[in-house]
Amino acid sequence: MDIRLSWDLFIIVFFSVIIAYSFIIGKNQTLKVIIGTYLAILTADGMGNLFQQYLLPTIPSLQGDQGDQALILMKIIVFIIVIVLVAVKGSFSVDVLSDKAMATRMMATFVFGVLNAGLIVSTILVFVSGFSFVNGFYGFMSASGLYMESEFVRMMVDNYNIWFSLPAIAFVGVSIAEAGE
Repeated sequence: MDIRLSWDLFIIVFFSVIIAYSFIIGKNQTLKVIIGTYLAILTADGMGNLFQQYLLPTIPSLQGDQGDQALILMKIIVFIIVIVLVAVKGSFSVDVLSDKAMATRMMATFVFGVLNAGLIVSTILVFVSGFSFVNGFYGFMSASGLYMESEFVRMMVDNYNIWFSLPAIAFVGVSIAEAGE
């Protein structure tokens, strides 16, 4: 059997790992990770923009492609650190669907796991593409060729707005349904 390593395979494996992890930690902790991911997106983007504006111009060895790569790496590292800190040390809790049937809770865990995976993967790919939520797009993706190499990468980046909004919509929907009962 010939398995070709590709970005498509990486995305599939990453989705699978996050969904499995969601079942390990449960739907409430998965929702906490989703909330942490939203905070991490804004934190990484803001810190990255400050890094690009104030620090990168002062370091001659980080001009051009090296600076772009340093910026991307810095955003991804901050993104991951904030998610972990909020998930582990965040002093809030989420409790939804606790009085529902086991099948409903399992389905909710799966759905929130998929949405969490989509949000995290698409955010990392968007950061790699050079997008900033504050400053807009400055286009590294076309230079890397990654966008053209992978159908899944194109799907994740092109539909980022959907991946970005669906977890919040699902969380609000579940919260409203819970409150209505």
